[in-house]
Amino acid sequence: MLNTLVRVKEKAQVTLPDKIRRKLGIECGDYLEVVTKNNQIIFTPKILIDKEEVTLSEEGEKKMDEALKDIKEGRIEPA
Repeated sequence: MLNTLVRVKEKAQVTLPDKIRRKLGIECGDYLEVVTKNNQIIFTPKILIDKEEVTLSEEGEKKMDEALKDIKEGRIEPA
């Protein structure tokens, strides 16, 4: 685990230290999900995929439809 101290700048900006960015492979333009948990801020690298570039099998389409229906009907909440 790498520990380091960063300072919050104008407009609430923070800079990720080089050693952490390199270890996680984070580059300029990458996306990070931000979550708060137990009074902590957690950044998780994420990848965005265009819907047009994804092809699901018939079973995958069925599972996706079921999941979206569950969200729409309030049985589960989106992450």
